Amino acid sequence: MSARPLPVRPDPRPGEPLTSYAVRLADANGIHHGRVLPRYRHDVDLPATELGRVASLAGLDPAATSRLTMNRYPLTIRGHGPQRRHGWRLHYSVTWTCPSCTPTTGRRDLLWQTALMPVCLRCGCYLVRAGTSDAVRPASDGVLELAGTLAELAEDAVDNPRARSVLYRLRRRCQVRAATITRDTPTRGVTLPPIDVPAARSWGAYPSPDPTTVAALLLLTRPRTRSHTKDQAARPHRGGESTGTDHERLERMLTRIRHHVNHDRLRPEHVPSMLPPPMGAPAPGPGAWLSRTRAATALYLLITHASGSRVTPEAAMAALGVHGIPTCALIDAIHTARGLRERDADLLITALDQLIADGLVDYQRRRDTLRPVTRLPTTARRRLTNPLVRDRTGESLALGWIWTRYTRGPMRSSRWPTTPDRDIAAFDTRLDPESKLVLAETAQQLLADADDVHASQMTWAPADRRYG
Repeated sequence: MSARPLPVRPDPRPGEPLTSYAVRLADANGIHHGRVLPRYRHDVDLPATELGRVASLAGLDPAATSRLTMNRYPLTIRGHGPQRRHGWRLHYSVTWTCPSCTPTTGRRDLLWQTALMPVCLRCGCYLVRAGTSDAVRPASDGVLELAGTLAELAEDAVDNPRARSVLYRLRRRCQVRAATITRDTPTRGVTLPPIDVPAARSWGAYPSPDPTTVAALLLLTRPRTRSHTKDQAARPHRGGESTGTDHERLERMLTRIRHHVNHDRLRPEHVPSMLPPPMGAPAPGPGAWLSRTRAATALYLLITHASGSRVTPEAAMAALGVHGIPTCALIDAIHTARGLRERDADLLITALDQLIADGLVDYQRRRDTLRPVTRLPTTARRRLTNPLVRDRTGESLALGWIWTRYTRGPMRSSRWPTTPDRDIAAFDTRLDPESKLVLAETAQQLLADADDVHASQMTWAPADRRYG
């Protein structure tokens, strides 16, 4: 039986499961979740009456609502029979969440219900079992690249039998490998995430319940996942070695940056510790800082090279305040002038254009200005009435809030490097708009005072040199 559409009808997010959307729809209208979808329902094999009810309440097309469930995928992915066994789908009792964005935004993804996606592609970190851990562990570039390939394969498998065959064979190989894998398994030069051997041995009718163990198994069987269903020649180069096209792309990138250096006075100091997300893209979660910081390091190296100097990756990281993080293939390829892959070039060009559109902010001066600040000004403390910032811990979180927004850097680059970015994200959700306004005005005043001092020094420097 159809129902009247609710007054507030949010749009489904890309990849969002129906259960998550039903909760958002109910919360947006202030009604109990059970009035939209029973809590015990999973995102597979929903009765047509319940699916139609959600579609009516949300004002969605029935086909669009069905695409929010696992039924859009073939049996190879969603499993066989009423219990959905012998596929990529996890057991009903296993729930994977992102420790970075799920606690703060409630975000979930439909593919997180399968072993095809052991990472959050938005935050760049490994998923965790719900209720077991809140530690954010950044995933390696190899795992993230593989997860992106598997997501494409899952999408192709909806209509392409060849993609289904690839995923079927991959699952069988992972299951065989899980029965023999140990912590001392040869890795062929690949750095594996932590392996839970008992969890690996439990791979049977359902995949292993541990995300990092699944990621390790997928990495070990990775060479077979190259059997994709589309023409490889039409795809961007994804290999570990650079090609002639990569070399040409790197030279074109340097030429473009030299133009900005000469005409827009672009300098390495204009690079923040984390590259901004593309315009219009959803804000990345706290766990995405590592990949965005590595990309910022790569852009710092390119701008320094185009300016006629050379620095090591370690020096670039130290300038950005993130010394000690591991390098990646992108940084190493730029440092050794091997080349630049197409997707990396697109990422850096998009970020560079945005930095120029924002007016080339001197983030180095912002970092130098805000890093010594350990206390909020007295006037700011008097104006802040929120109890969250009345004690010393709250004041540190407030300064971290200012740091992440005005230096565009992770907490790793601040004077509180051990404070997780997720703590700042949680602090932001609890902060009222008036307190945010006070903190924003405080940050702008601190930066303006530093700019005034810098301008005075620049004005008096010639007089000092001439008259002493």
